[in-house]
Amino acid sequence: MGCRETGMKLTGNSQISIIVALQFGVALAIGLLLLVFGKAAAWSGLLGGMIAALANGYFAYRSFTHYRAQEPERLARRMLGAEIQKLFLTGLMFVLVIVYISPLSIGLLLGSYLIVQVVVPLVVTLYIDRQQS
Repeated sequence: MGCRETGMKLTGNSQISIIVALQFGVALAIGLLLLVFGKAAAWSGLLGGMIAALANGYFAYRSFTHYRAQEPERLARRMLGAEIQKLFLTGLMFVLVIVYISPLSIGLLLGSYLIVQVVVPLVVTLYIDRQQS
């Protein structure tokens, strides 16, 4: 997406790309791990994680493609618009999954969404902070 890695430090779009890629990976891992509890559990976990990863990937794409550091006001407007679109997209994906996927575990769907949404960026941030100090 534009920025380069310098040693072990990640900056800008490179860091965003890694976070989104890890979110997709964690969503897939959750789905695979939940196969132990059956197909419905696996699908619920996979879909919840994918909703988070897809929405965040959409936000990143809309916010940071063609970004220029000389235009911070434009970036702020793009991010606000992208966040509103992301919230709408997230709600739409949840509605579609809840309406069309059966059987479904709402708890696993929401739990995996939360895990992907929170844990991956937290771990990446802690890892990068540790690398920089």
